[in-house]
Amino acid sequence: MNSTSMRPCLADGGIFFKVNAGFTERECIISRNALAHLGRLRGRSMDLMNIYNAFETKIHGVARRLVIAGESASPLILGAAYFIDVASPAES
Repeated sequence: MNSTSMRPCLADGGIFFKVNAGFTERECIISRNALAHLGRLRGRSMDLMNIYNAFETKIHGVARRLVIAGESASPLILGAAYFIDVASPAES
C-alpha cells in the first residue's frame, strides 16, 4: 500500500510529510530550495504549501522511490536535485 498517513505541514527546512512505501512509514521533508525550483516550473508566484500541493504526486513518488531504494536518512530530505527533470503538473 502506497499512501500518505498525515497532512503535510510547514517546517523550518521546507514541508514535512510522511509516506508509506510497502509496510514502511517514513518522515520526509522537501526542502525550500526544491519547492522554489518546482514553483518556477509553474511560472507564477505561489507559497510553499501551494507548490507542495501542486506537485504532491511527484514529490511523494520521489520519496517512495528513495525509501524503496534503501535511503536511511531520517527524516528523508528531498532536495532540488531530485526534481531537475520534473515537468510542470500541467505538462504531465
